[in-house]
Order: sequence, then structure tokens, then C-alpha cells
Amino acid sequence: MRLWRQLLFALAIGGSPALHPAERQVVLVVSAESPVQQLEPIEVQKLFLGWPVARDNHTLRPVRNVSDAALSDVFLQYVVAMSQSAYDRRILAQVLQQGRPRPLELAKSSEVIKALSTDRYAVSYMWLNDVPANPRLRVIRVLWAQ
Repeated sequence: MRLWRQLLFALAIGGSPALHPAERQVVLVVSAESPVQQLEPIEVQKLFLGWPVARDNHTLRPVRNVSDAALSDVFLQYVVAMSQSAYDRRILAQVLQQGRPRPLELAKSSEVIKALSTDRYAVSYMWLNDVPANPRLRVIRVLWAQ
């Protein structure tokens, strides 16, 4: 009988979705009007490291979403695989040596949404639950899931 109770307890704890924290996902987003249908992980990394990535003979423009410290940490660790200081040095070197512009950095999700909806070639990332049911935006890939 004791084994039966332990088994039921283990199933109740392990199998109950209400006891698991909600899954968080970071997604890559573009304007609904964007010609970008997908980007491979290496293209995403190149884009945010300052290397040109093009679609339809237009260079894509990265938009860094710095609205949340946890989101920035996920971006640094799983997208560009660098520390903040290494990333800053890399971007500064691109600016100084090759004259490439720094990625646009926006501190509010609403600003990111506005930038994406007004620029067909802008690409950014955000928490999936921050992507509103907005017909002007499109999710093209999951970058990270917890």
C-alpha cells in the first residue's frame, strides 16, 4: 500500500502541468510585410554581430530588444554566444574598422514593435508572450525555450 501511495504522489507531482512553471520562449520577429520567411541560426548570429545579411537585395537591420535583463542574457548566451563586454567590443570593432552601424537598441517592447512594423527589413527578438496578437508582426523562429 505504501508503494502505491508513493507512485501516486510521484505521478501527481511529475505529471501535473499546473505544478510546472510556464515555458518561456524567445522568438525572432519581423514585420508581417517582411520578405524574410526564415533565418538560419548562423544568419541570426551574423546579423546581430554586424555582418550583412540580405533578402531581396536589401540588407536586414537588427533591432536589439534591451527591455528586459533576462531577455538580454538569453540573447547574449544563446544567440551571439558572448558576454556583454565581448559583444560590445565586437560591435565597436565593426563600427570603427568597417564603418558598419551599431544595431539599433530599444528599451521598450512597444518601441521594438513599432520599429518592426514600420521597417520591412528589421529583425528583432522578444519573449513570445510579449508578441501581441498583432497582424503587423510575424514570428519566424524560436531562438530559445526554457
